[in-house]
Amino acid sequence: MTGEIVKILFALVVVVGFILISARIIQSRTQSATSGLLQTLGYLSLGPRRGIAVVKAGKEILLIGITPNDLKLLKTIDEDSIDTELTTIKNNIQHLRSLKGLLKKDWLNRVGENVES
Repeated sequence: MTGEIVKILFALVVVVGFILISARIIQSRTQSATSGLLQTLGYLSLGPRRGIAVVKAGKEILLIGITPNDLKLLKTIDEDSIDTELTTIKNNIQHLRSLKGLLKKDWLNRVGENVES
């Protein structure tokens, strides 16, 4: 009876050891692939199965549009020029906001003129 229990415990230790070794190997392969050439820097969801991802591939940063049926490369930025690109994007956003404000004021002025008439 005790011999059977020892055999069962030994088999259990072997199976658990095999599972742990397999998990360790899979984990090391996954980490090396992630930290290698490709890294996901960010993701912005735009709805179900739609979004924009920022992926670093080597020394390039890729802006990728994701839809249920397709992946599209939106922009490629060199890692060395990322600061100037971000400054340009920030300035463009500020410019668009100021234009939006001007258009809104102009529209409100025109609506006001029509109401007074």
